[in-house]
Amino acid sequence: MWGTTAAAVRRLCAAGDVRSALAMLARGTKAGDAVLDVTACTALVNGCCKSGDVAEARRVFDEMPLLGLAPNEVTYTALMHGYFTNGQREEGFSLFEEMRRGGVEPNLYTYNCLIGEWCRTGEFERARSLFDEMPVRGIVRNVVSYNTFIAGLCRHGKLWDAAKLLDMMRMEGTRPSIITFNLLVDGYGKAGKMSNALHFFNQMKAAGFQPSAVTYNMLIAGFCRARDMIRANRALSDMKERGLEPTKVTYTILIDSFARENHMDKAFEILEGMEKAGLEVDARTYGVLVRALCMEGNMKDARKLFQSMGEKGVEASSVIYDMMIYGYGREGSSYKALKLIMEMRQKGLVPNSASYGLTIRVLCKDDKCQEAEALLDDMVRAGLQTMVQALESDSIRDKGLEIDSVHDKGLEVKSAPDPTGHSGTR
Repeated sequence: MWGTTAAAVRRLCAAGDVRSALAMLARGTKAGDAVLDVTACTALVNGCCKSGDVAEARRVFDEMPLLGLAPNEVTYTALMHGYFTNGQREEGFSLFEEMRRGGVEPNLYTYNCLIGEWCRTGEFERARSLFDEMPVRGIVRNVVSYNTFIAGLCRHGKLWDAAKLLDMMRMEGTRPSIITFNLLVDGYGKAGKMSNALHFFNQMKAAGFQPSAVTYNMLIAGFCRARDMIRANRALSDMKERGLEPTKVTYTILIDSFARENHMDKAFEILEGMEKAGLEVDARTYGVLVRALCMEGNMKDARKLFQSMGEKGVEASSVIYDMMIYGYGREGSSYKALKLIMEMRQKGLVPNSASYGLTIRVLCKDDKCQEAEALLDDMVRAGLQTMVQALESDSIRDKGLEIDSVHDKGLEVKSAPDPTGHSGTR
């Protein structure tokens, strides 16, 4: 029946079954009885992009004229968004030019998509040009248009410009959303400007919005960055009074902050509260505590916590292993560090070059050059092309380690990264 294929394709795409929709299109095209419309093809293009197969989306797009169909502004925008999401900026902007040459007028969503991409890379003059072009072409900017621009400005630290856009938004009669205020609270909080963050937090409430758990998490994180734990706790109390339960993110923010301030008793107290609340404590949260204990040289408690992770069924990440190795290396426990490296390799994890380098250096100091050379060989097998600072240290040369044999295997000697600079636990 006429239109059956189109309806079926749309239905499959709506259900997320893009593969079946493509197979149906292929069968229909081969049999010569494929009956599609622009909406069905657009659904296919969008579905392929969402699944990450932008090349297939382009193939469907290019086949449309062969089926007697012309892509419309929705089709173009779907593919454009797919290109941008996939990191193919040049193809995305080229498609926009192709769209204009073909006489297809961009719609609101096209502009929002383009503005978002320019903002993502901090090219705000280009974003503003499109933003200002919208009303000239008769397109009314919506809350998403403003939020997209504000998000980009906040991400790049242009907070004054972001706040001015909120004023402009109100003047045009576009009502801000809770997302608008959250963006500004978060932006100012990350910049350490908590008086401004509180200003927009209060504006949010004055506008009739109830702050969400996400809002409070942003506010608490801002106070923690400013090392104002009194106000962070006050925000937490306010959150609870409003009937909002702290989330895993809330607890992790506080644990991280107290741990970085070396208030480990308080950090563990919050961890206990998190467990009592029935929230899952994941590797990221444990990593925050392990890092703090290792940095202060408390390897006894770090080891206990590390072991408790396994007992609770939480797999330690490579970041946590690297921090433990760093801690043992700092205290000179070469065999403990080596044992963890071996454990990592058995699990299919690869230590970072700093972990290898520090362990090698400590092994050499302990006259365990055979083990150190074995680690160098393991680095080569692991495919690491960057050596650590330990290879250039006097301790290796003095102990007679055969570095030349490592060079022969193509390993490049460079400076080690700072183990403490590992950002994975945040």
